[in-house]
Amino acid sequence: MKKKYADFEKLNRLLVACFEAEKLYYNAAQDAQTTDLKRFLNYMAVERNRMSHDISNELHSRDIEPLKEDSKKGHLDRTWQQIKEALEYFDAEAIVNSCISRDRNNIKRYDELLERKELPDGILELLEKQKYQLEWYIKQAAQQPKKSAFIQEKTPEAKEEPCKEDEKGKVINLKAM
Repeated sequence: MKKKYADFEKLNRLLVACFEAEKLYYNAAQDAQTTDLKRFLNYMAVERNRMSHDISNELHSRDIEPLKEDSKKGHLDRTWQQIKEALEYFDAEAIVNSCISRDRNNIKRYDELLERKELPDGILELLEKQKYQLEWYIKQAAQQPKKSAFIQEKTPEAKEEPCKEDEKGKVINLKAM
């Protein structure tokens, strides 16, 4: 069976790439500073896990051993300084763009396998479905908020409140509550 379908090795490599994408999304979610972005990245990690699981099941069903990738997720060996740097210098736009870039590379792998049509029809249908899902997820990721939660932007629309002097002669800015 393995000789008949030479592209099973490429499918195995795609499986590893899906594991890596899952790890990238999972780790990005751990560093995310807003709840919405954290939820989105975790959801994307779960979806990559599901895709990997589907590919792995297809390989198992054909008695092909899926590649075992060291897919430990998380930052278990981080020092407190690395955690501090991750929080201070977190760039949501760069993280999301990195995840999108990984997905685009994976889409190229999907395209290569789909163009060759060397795999069984069931696997090709699965790959086609996953490819379209990835394309949709890329569009969703591009719409995610790109700003850090800890950096406040000054809006030009903000108006200064009139100042009043208190009893001691100090100027106090009044702000609407």
